[in-house]
Amino acid sequence: MKEENKDDLVNFDALKDEQKEQNQPESQEVAQDDTEALAIATEELANVKTKLIEAHADFENIKKRLEKEKITAVNFANESFARDLLGVIDALEMALNTQISEENEQAKSLKEGVSLTIESFKAALAKHGVKMIETSVGGEFNPEIHNAMSYVESDSIASGFIAQIYQNGYMYNERILRPAMVLIAK
Repeated sequence: MKEENKDDLVNFDALKDEQKEQNQPESQEVAQDDTEALAIATEELANVKTKLIEAHADFENIKKRLEKEKITAVNFANESFARDLLGVIDALEMALNTQISEENEQAKSLKEGVSLTIESFKAALAKHGVKMIETSVGGEFNPEIHNAMSYVESDSIASGFIAQIYQNGYMYNERILRPAMVLIAK
């Protein structure tokens, strides 16, 4: 019985060797397939990482742009309201410039009240970012802050300089709210 077992063992070992030979090419193919799959997976992972980084950068850029837009919107939210109030200041300034007789005390005190109202109005607007554009007769014309209404003949003012201020200009938070309306010397 021992001899039969020995022969069976040899046969078993021979079968094992035969299977190993048959499995070797198969395991080499599997290893090669695994390497290719790993290379493909690595490439896909690199692509996904790149897309993730790009998406994150896009998100950050959008976030920064929206923050800037929000700040701008807050800074200039009252621009339309301030522009509407300029008409009130203009009306008060016209009332202030009306001619009154020196003897009429009531008219003098009314004019003084209008002047104080204008100053108070301008101070309140300045508190909220609205400032008058400094413009003076004889000053240099700047098309960025002045709007030339017309040309006038002038002997006392050099050509191209401001001869008369028709309407004051205003800025709101460093942005032109309304340019100054001026007449230019010719």
